[in-house]
Amino acid sequence: MSNKITPELLQERWNAITYKDGGFLQLDTKHHLEWHVGYMSNGENIRKTLLLISKLPIGSVESSKSMEVTRRRKEDNRWTLAFELISDEQQSVFATFCCDVIEYSRYAKDEANALLYVINRYKHWSRLLKSQSKGLMDESKRKGLLGELLFLETKLATPLHGCLEIVQGWAGADSADQDFMYVDSWHEIKTVAISASKVTISSLEQLDRTDYGELVVMRIDCADREDSISLNEVVNRIKEVLAVDIDALELFESKLTAYGYIDLREYSEQKYYHAATQKYQVNSTFPRITSSSVSVAITSAQYEISLPTLEEWRIII
Repeated sequence: MSNKITPELLQERWNAITYKDGGFLQLDTKHHLEWHVGYMSNGENIRKTLLLISKLPIGSVESSKSMEVTRRRKEDNRWTLAFELISDEQQSVFATFCCDVIEYSRYAKDEANALLYVINRYKHWSRLLKSQSKGLMDESKRKGLLGELLFLETKLATPLHGCLEIVQGWAGADSADQDFMYVDSWHEIKTVAISASKVTISSLEQLDRTDYGELVVMRIDCADREDSISLNEVVNRIKEVLAVDIDALELFESKLTAYGYIDLREYSEQKYYHAATQKYQVNSTFPRITSSSVSVAITSAQYEISLPTLEEWRIII
């Protein structure tokens, strides 16, 4: 068996277990910790389980909505930590979690650090799955996040504000009406295909501001070329910039989790090409639909704007 653990390999191991009332198979992988996959039964349900064994004591770890976590001391004084999948609907994401937590902790310098990595990684996943039951973002959401991060990167490169203030202004991760909001401006980011001729405005509130604001169009396509980038690349570049401000870095990581992001292998494999950024000033004459421009009987709306018709409001970058 390869030392590299994948979700497909783990699924094969689970499928190979015929005795599912407490049956386990050890994974053949180079690691400071001993890993097993199998099943645990609580009397009513049989659950897929990832189990680690350590010579070191393991502190209490809280269960989550998606996983029940238990620790036990074995007769040989070693400790076990078991992650049991609660809902069968999340079997695919559970396999991804198991693979990720093993690989993430694989290169720890010793067993104590490996345990710490495992527990911290589990906590990240727990927060992620509270807001996103599938674990992995779909392609549309990945590209949307990439567009916002590339804009955030430009704000950090020309800082009119401090790092913390710039990250605080990123409101898209908090599901605000506009993606970026500052004292002197606001910015709504729309990530579209390179050849797109329109953008979708998802609510009456999205462009409903009277202060200075911009509609920012990021033209991005999936592409594997020399100058393409991955989502993880951009995240790591921003983290390097924010390393000088620990508060800004921690807030950034918190907002990423709220958005539904965790640094998975899949987000490094998919590459994107950012062809252009186009900015348009949203002022009193900009074509938009707002709450004040429609009947009070209309409480919500989604509409499309033709990009070729916006040259009058285009900001030359």
